[in-house]
Amino acid sequence: MGHACDGTDAGIGPEVTLPVRLIDDLIELLNEEHSRVVQLLDEAECKKEALLADDLDALERAVAQETVYLEQFEEQEKRRLELMVDIQKELQAMGIEGDTNSSYSLEDVARFAPKSRRRALLTQGQRLKDELLALQEVNILNADLLRHSITLANYSISLLTGDTGQTIYGQPGKTEKSSYQQGRLDARA
Repeated sequence: MGHACDGTDAGIGPEVTLPVRLIDDLIELLNEEHSRVVQLLDEAECKKEALLADDLDALERAVAQETVYLEQFEEQEKRRLELMVDIQKELQAMGIEGDTNSSYSLEDVARFAPKSRRRALLTQGQRLKDELLALQEVNILNADLLRHSITLANYSISLLTGDTGQTIYGQPGKTEKSSYQQGRLDARA
């Protein structure tokens, strides 16, 4: 199948090599996920600009496109996890037993990848990791911008209604006061 016992590799004992097709499939999936994360990062940047510009139409478009990309990413991630299960089964068939309660990391898999593919595998994994971290940073910033927008909206509404402590927009599940409180502007008038 795909193993050779003709040497050692960095202290792991006899060299065992995964089939090239499995590693190439993993590299391709990591590349596809990287491309999708780059698209998600672009949409996150669009959301940030829309939040800063208070452009609700642009924000809605970015969120709609982001949803499509997220669904595609989830499908790719599902395929990657299935491939990792196949790789784990292949390694077990070769006599390599890992921790049964966890899956192999990319570095673990790279140890058993053909030497010609190791660098590409690790490079693609690092590229994906870097983009995911950048996406996380932008999403944290966007969450802060949304919190500030909600605070401003609540403040504006409280000025209009005369309500000084009631949160209009906030966390789901929190109850609101049921009584009408007449403020500076009375929409019923």
